Amino acid sequence: MLRRNVLILHAGALGDFVLAWPLMLALGRLHPQSRIIVVTHGSKGALAEAALRVESADIDHGWHGIYASGGDVPEQATKLLEGAHSIYSFVSRQGDAATANLRRIAGADAKVVTLAPRPPETFDRHSTDHLISQLDALPAVKTGTQQMLKSIALRGVGVGRSATGDVVIHPGSGSPAKCWPLQKYVKLIQRFKRKRAGVRVLLGEVELERFADADVKTLETVAEVRRPASYLALFNELHTASTFIGNDSGPSHLAGIIGVPTVALFGPTNPAVWRPLGPRVKVLRKEPIDDLSVDEVFHAAGTEH
Repeated sequence: MLRRNVLILHAGALGDFVLAWPLMLALGRLHPQSRIIVVTHGSKGALAEAALRVESADIDHGWHGIYASGGDVPEQATKLLEGAHSIYSFVSRQGDAATANLRRIAGADAKVVTLAPRPPETFDRHSTDHLISQLDALPAVKTGTQQMLKSIALRGVGVGRSATGDVVIHPGSGSPAKCWPLQKYVKLIQRFKRKRAGVRVLLGEVELERFADADVKTLETVAEVRRPASYLALFNELHTASTFIGNDSGPSHLAGIIGVPTVALFGPTNPAVWRPLGPRVKVLRKEPIDDLSVDEVFHAAGTEH
């Protein structure tokens, strides 16, 4: 049987997913005749297809069966596994049921590599260094991923983005402790508007659940508010931005890696570990994050206006 598939299984949050892109791109370079297939949630799969030119499969369509002892997956997933020569799993560990099932279904000819999606709490270098350290047994993959990281630092991921659009702001994050105060974002927007800069605010599902209706209405009085319903819609909002400003969040990672000039605001999390990848990323950090001033953020982004 001809094995042409390279599968990458990933079920983490958007930021963690984007930090795995250098590996995905490196695998595409190393296996130009193979199908690079990212098995992840459908919205992230569509994003990867658009940004990385890979294929995707929805991990929610029956792949949960790998977690059961002796578990099976639907026919379509079985065919992908049986046609794989390499499987990189961020969803399982050595010795667990999921890894055993991946090996059993894919067969002895397939290489199965398990990878931790996040470094331990004590890790003090960038999270991609932790990824690289897990590739020691695969020198070609390790070198290819290191080369891709250098390329992303210089050029980002080429997506044909425009540099003449609005300032785009995402004021949310998965944790409220990582969020710069909303009233400061409002003042920042007003500063940009006085400079006649167009401003768009992006609100995702988390922000729409967490923010009070009055807060959303306040944002709508000072800027155009958009509600991208998918990661692909978020991608389309970002790659037309002239500048992106946001907290330590998935959209900041996505903006940075596609080459948008990005100002990432950090508080309790360590940018040495979680700084977004990309050629035009600036990081501002104070703890608590509330101590960051509007002037500091405006001037960090002001080189583009």
